[in-house]
Amino acid sequence: MTTRLSALEATALYTQTSTTPAHTVSVIVLDASERLSHDALGQWIAAGLPRSARFRSRLVGKPFDVGQPVWAEIDDFDPGPQIHRATVPAPGDGRDVAALVTKLTSGQQDWHRWLWEAWTIDGLAGGRWALAVKMSPVLSGASAVRDCLLTGAPGSGYRTPMEPGAGPPPSLGELVADTLSEMVENQLTGAWMLTDAVAGTLPAVRRGLAELAPPAGPASVSVFAAPLTKRRAMAFVSIPMAEVKTVSDAFGGNTANVLLAACTLSLRAWLERHDAVPDEALLMEVPLSLPAGDPAEAGETVAMGRVRMPVHLDDPVQVLTDLHTATERLNIAHSDIGEDLDGAVDLASVVSLLPPWAIRMGARAYRKLGMSRLRATTCHGSVSFAAGPSGPAFCAGAEVVGMFTAEPMVEGRGLNVTATSHAEVMDLCLTACPDTVPWVDDIARGIGDALQLLLDAAGRSPRGEGRSVVTEMTSYTPKRSRRA
Repeated sequence: MTTRLSALEATALYTQTSTTPAHTVSVIVLDASERLSHDALGQWIAAGLPRSARFRSRLVGKPFDVGQPVWAEIDDFDPGPQIHRATVPAPGDGRDVAALVTKLTSGQQDWHRWLWEAWTIDGLAGGRWALAVKMSPVLSGASAVRDCLLTGAPGSGYRTPMEPGAGPPPSLGELVADTLSEMVENQLTGAWMLTDAVAGTLPAVRRGLAELAPPAGPASVSVFAAPLTKRRAMAFVSIPMAEVKTVSDAFGGNTANVLLAACTLSLRAWLERHDAVPDEALLMEVPLSLPAGDPAEAGETVAMGRVRMPVHLDDPVQVLTDLHTATERLNIAHSDIGEDLDGAVDLASVVSLLPPWAIRMGARAYRKLGMSRLRATTCHGSVSFAAGPSGPAFCAGAEVVGMFTAEPMVEGRGLNVTATSHAEVMDLCLTACPDTVPWVDDIARGIGDALQLLLDAAGRSPRGEGRSVVTEMTSYTPKRSRRA
């Protein structure tokens, strides 16, 4: 039985352009170890990643490109040609590693050739090593890399069992049959979408989006809304989880809000240096959670919303208070309208009805005509969270000391921040277009400085030791719709 590319995966794969490639990059930094060499680390990757079926599979296109491609296992799969070697130039610090990884992984990936590539990297300061994996959006992302390559002890084997394969490539007759079946399914899906629209699902979606979006309209114009170019820049920074929790415990709220506050204060400092502080907040996409939940500890993100990051404010506690209020409102609103959004018509559902060639042509026309510049800016960037192992982790027998994930950028969103929590550290990877947001390293370093400001505030009385910012806020409870 053939397994077809899903609508979400097809959307990411076919709507990417030369300025918005959709691949994810996972970087794992390893402590110095006599066990490590290019050969040893390469063999570990070659045996580990293919334990996930999709890492040893390829996509087979339909006749005349009229349907979504299907998965097929590669005969006698040899991952060797997809694993490369690289060396970080001296002094081999985090900035040098980020620059090298950016250079190695830049450019759009040709899914007809490989769905992933990996690099073993030496030359890091202190004798450390790193590995980087560039993955097509149709793969499982950084979580698959961690699941396949990391262990809980130096001498233990792979934790992930070998997944069953996708099967041999389908014959021409099977492809034609699956194409006809897909066409029938699309007709049924289109009828379902029309029925839902008539029944009132689309108005419910509009109500839901109105609740989830900040009420003040489109985002303000800033450098973070400028059109992207092909160039990218990455920056890595690590912050102690203990310090994040100290601030969280002192003021209330969760660790995700502490990180958002540190990002906000860092962005303000960066904007001040560039004489570009706006009069209002920046609009950022963030993960949603239950009203009492913590996206930084939840792991997998199930939904995203938008909050205003008050970069126009300079009081760290006020910034934290505003963000707690905003995320509380967002999470309560999301839980209230969740039932209305079940079965909602989304972009992926629409894309699933179109052939791949039509999606690609539409994406090219959208970019070449500059249509993204004609619409109002709705977001300046995104902050996301990924949960790593709770305890020590090892790879190829060496201890893991860093985990960084670079998520793909979207037109009109000039900054991505992805936080990976593991053991007692939160590793942040910042991604930006250097032609629109230069010196992203300054923003990364500024997050650490901002966390220190929040720590200092947490140690002062009365705000640090008295009433929390949570108890000082007016709670928000949206009106709940009445259901029959």
